[in-house]
Amino acid sequence: MSHRRLLRNLVLGALLAAFTPALVLAAEPQPINPPEGFAEVRAKFEDMTPEEVAAAGYRAEPPICIADPALGGMGVHAVNMELLQAQFPTAEPDPENPPILLLNADMTRVVGLEWEAKDIGQGEMELFGQPVTLQPGHPGAPEPHYMLHAYFRPNGQVLFAPFDPEVECPVPPDTATVGQLDKGIPPLAPAATLVVVFAATFGLLLRRRAF
Repeated sequence: MSHRRLLRNLVLGALLAAFTPALVLAAEPQPINPPEGFAEVRAKFEDMTPEEVAAAGYRAEPPICIADPALGGMGVHAVNMELLQAQFPTAEPDPENPPILLLNADMTRVVGLEWEAKDIGQGEMELFGQPVTLQPGHPGAPEPHYMLHAYFRPNGQVLFAPFDPEVECPVPPDTATVGQLDKGIPPLAPAATLVVVFAATFGLLLRRRAF
């Protein structure tokens, strides 16, 4: 599988996860003070320019901003394939080198970090004292696997949650009326509209060629 196809599959997987109940937490998570070691990792990535993100090997292909109308946003996933391929199959996520950066909608700023690890029977994992939970599989990683999202918040705080209510994905003008395509269906909420538009696009890709 090519790097470009795997990147596309990972982003599609995040789109599918946006509609997966297993990602919804029973209690709404709250920002916390940074656990030991996290502030140093944050400092390494938070102020990266788009040029520095690319130079560090992270690519957003395709550059899709992912959001859920009820939970918030994930942002745009920029994946470092070398780090992902080193960490995912061994189930040994490197806390200092996340394989995925979460970018804001226009990809000018890093808003969070993400780690993923294959389920090889290791049981629940921890990073920075936080549980890395088992989540449903998706194209590119079809089996259930472990994920941890960490979003930067003001005053050094961090939100460990699949979605951040403060991460937004504005809807492009040409998608504003997608909810009206079927008669009798009211317009969708903006975040849902964006997700549905791209989910439909990737659905076509899935039907045209196997992943």
